Amino acid sequence: MKNGDPKKIMVVAGEASGDMHAAGVIRALKRKDRSLKVFGLGGPLMAKAGMDVREDLTAHAIMGFAEVVRHLPLSLRRLSDCGRWLKEEKPDLLLLVDYPGFNLRLAGWAHRLGIPVVHYIAPQVWAWHEGRIPRMKQVLTKLLTILPFEKAFFERHGMDAVYVGHPLMEEMDLKVVVRTKVLKRNGIPVQAFPLVSAMPGSRKAEVERIWPLFLRASRSLRKIFPDATFLVPRPHGLEPSDYPGLVPEDPVFFVEAPAYDLRKACDLAWVKSGTGTLETALLGTPLVVAHKVPALTGYLAKRLVKIPHVSLVNILSGKEVVKELLQEKATPTALVEESLRLLDDPKVRAAQVREFDRLRKALAVPAKASENVAREILKTLGRG
Repeated sequence: MKNGDPKKIMVVAGEASGDMHAAGVIRALKRKDRSLKVFGLGGPLMAKAGMDVREDLTAHAIMGFAEVVRHLPLSLRRLSDCGRWLKEEKPDLLLLVDYPGFNLRLAGWAHRLGIPVVHYIAPQVWAWHEGRIPRMKQVLTKLLTILPFEKAFFERHGMDAVYVGHPLMEEMDLKVVVRTKVLKRNGIPVQAFPLVSAMPGSRKAEVERIWPLFLRASRSLRKIFPDATFLVPRPHGLEPSDYPGLVPEDPVFFVEAPAYDLRKACDLAWVKSGTGTLETALLGTPLVVAHKVPALTGYLAKRLVKIPHVSLVNILSGKEVVKELLQEKATPTALVEESLRLLDDPKVRAAQVREFDRLRKALAVPAKASENVAREILKTLGRG
């Protein structure tokens, strides 16, 4: 390649949140260097940002031990495609976004080919799978972290880690909303109370496990609050038909995710553990976490996970701020009981909101994570 030729960056992001975070980085890179060629695996937001997306990984993301085994042929085919692109197209840099099981294997291939590897959104090896660290140290050129404590953790293990800030702080619209206006604009009755944001996950397999719990709990809650109404922010790749069991009497409104304005107007949220918990906290909406995984995944997780909490809100706070209903504890009765505690006890509700405010302030610095990531990438390319 001649010095004047455009640089090529291959990107792999495998989930809806990764698609959103990577899209911001691609836009920032294009602003800094319009000649960059960006291609790889991702989702619709990355394509809109200017990337040549060769396969959409976000519509059928894979998670959990059992799902990984079941979809192994598909994953191997995708790895083979990526390996071929690395060899034939010789990108100047490989940018990996989250998705560690797939991406760390790909990083090894790029490392052997002499291609610099930047990993954005660090694998959560501080929670489990610490055995990955030596491999990460070997194959990653630079690790970009989004949680404040991660930089020190990885530096203790001898890795080049940079804390770039949390991308949600720039991606989310955190402005104050007028509840009645937002509800009227979306055709939701203004007398709805409580208005509950129900988020059973971004993958079909997650929805299959958690949606029945939410549906039964919604009907129980309506026996107490006849005007209870439920909002479902529907992720890319999912249709209303993926949420079975609804009847005309169920006051459930589907909206296109992320629907930050509506979620901010909600009185309560039921959220599957993941990025959605932190999003909801940043919006200031009280929440309950409900999480179910296949039995084998849950069995192994209990033995491998080294931290006391699963939700990002509790992990970052270092204590239980939001209730986590996990596996067999995730029942309609438990979900309704915790919801009533948040709805009926102003002190409990205020304590959550205060902690959410503290988290928002803590994650506000450094600002503009996507710009910081783009700068680190260009430094690695020698253009910073």
